[in-house]
Amino acid sequence: MIYDFKDLQQTAENRWQARYEGNYGTYTVKIEFDQNGRRKNFSCTCPSDGYPCKHIGYLQEEIKAQSKKNEEKQKKNELTVEDILQNVSLEELRAFVVKKAKFNNDLTKAITLEFAEKLKKSNSKTVGNIYKPLMEADLRDIEFDLEDEDNYYNECAEVDVSILGEWFDKAEAFVNQQKYDDALQVCKAVIEEYAEWYEAADGDTRDYVANDFQDDFFDLLKKMAENEQIDKQSLYEYCKQEQVKEKYFSDARDLFNDLMSKLANSVNPEDFIAAQKGLLKQIADKSSYEAAKIVRRLYDFYLSDNQNDKADEIVEQNTQIESFCKLAVEKRIAEKRYDEAKNLIFKFLETHTNTGTKDWNEYLLKIAQKENDVPTIRKIAFEFIEQNFDKKHFAIYKSAFSADEWNSEFEKLYSHYDKQGKSWFNSYNSNVPDLLVAENLTEQLIEYINSHLTAEIMEHYYSNFAEKYPEKTLKMFRNAVDFYAEKNVGEKYYGYVCNLLKLIRKIRGGDTLVLQMIENYRIAYKRRTKMMELLNKL
Repeated sequence: MIYDFKDLQQTAENRWQARYEGNYGTYTVKIEFDQNGRRKNFSCTCPSDGYPCKHIGYLQEEIKAQSKKNEEKQKKNELTVEDILQNVSLEELRAFVVKKAKFNNDLTKAITLEFAEKLKKSNSKTVGNIYKPLMEADLRDIEFDLEDEDNYYNECAEVDVSILGEWFDKAEAFVNQQKYDDALQVCKAVIEEYAEWYEAADGDTRDYVANDFQDDFFDLLKKMAENEQIDKQSLYEYCKQEQVKEKYFSDARDLFNDLMSKLANSVNPEDFIAAQKGLLKQIADKSSYEAAKIVRRLYDFYLSDNQNDKADEIVEQNTQIESFCKLAVEKRIAEKRYDEAKNLIFKFLETHTNTGTKDWNEYLLKIAQKENDVPTIRKIAFEFIEQNFDKKHFAIYKSAFSADEWNSEFEKLYSHYDKQGKSWFNSYNSNVPDLLVAENLTEQLIEYINSHLTAEIMEHYYSNFAEKYPEKTLKMFRNAVDFYAEKNVGEKYYGYVCNLLKLIRKIRGGDTLVLQMIENYRIAYKRRTKMMELLNKL
């Protein structure tokens, strides 16, 4: 099959990328393989909800096809680069590369990326971080024009900064080779130069570039921070001095502070704590997201430093922050201080009227169960299942009624769900059959499904009664699938029909029925070529 790829290129040993002409514009598709040829990482800028999307598979097939062509060339004894270079002197090769690099920017980048560290040993002109001017040049070459037709009509357009991925591979390779000084220099060069490039970029570029490219480099620095060969004091001071510079946005400053928290234990814990408390003082709203990040950083630091009492203090001092209020509530529940836990919950909800109540109701329900507060259990559990049935809260709700009480309550709940299903916007509601399944009312379940029969409903619920009532199940399944096949045309619908036929086969007597249905479909839908192909595979 021919796919609409363009600019297919191998950007590293195991990394490929291409652009794909899709229905909603041009997508950038990237794949990285591990050493065994298995797919390791991938990304695509298309709007599909599928994971992975179809374009990842398309690119894999395209790569396989290209690899096959290369293998065929080798089998035909065509000259390879290796064959030619065996007869070329070092001087000739160097002269050729220098000449070609003058007119080939990609070749220049590849050479500098591969051999830049050699400059430290051979070139007396290199001072400081040798990677910074190289990184600056690479970023300067990045172009993005919103007025370009490919970008203007493409909802998924993005600025291509894939060069950073190649720099990351370089830094990671240095770490694996235990060349930590080079790895540190690469990470610092990318972090500093990318911040300056982003700060100077125009509005269009900023809007169409992802802002998380530095994350991988900070993660690598965190990994290095665990190694005793790293000068942790120097790296800590670097973070402290760098993060205050205006070129860094809040996200980057957070990354610096998170890295400092990894270093502080063995460097200067008092300085780190004071710095975080200083940042917190500058924030007026102590319940804000910005404040929460700093408080969480302090809390995690105290835990990592085995200062559990200090971590507890952080929790108690910051119950205005939702995550910390939850920790305080959980602690009180564990210590059976139920009234205090409830007071904390009510106080938080009173001052945070826009927050969701689901998690807090879970806490209140747990407390009510421990206190055997039946009215509260009934009230809160019903709120959980009022709109959407779920087994967990249904079981809790039912447990709050005696056997005699439940008969009446079940009828009320059934009527409530049934009324929902008959509303004008919802002709079918799964709450009723889910309720009948939970109560093991098989015959009522069959009757209800038969009166709301669709292929989807049968697929979801047939297993609850197929073994006990195989003939009824087969009849219902046949009616549902026949109706679906009649009303839906297209390959994906035919595929669904085939999947349903496979399910029918699992039911006692299903093989015979499936053969009959296939024969009927061959007659009724003989012009549906794709459907016939799929049925033949069954």
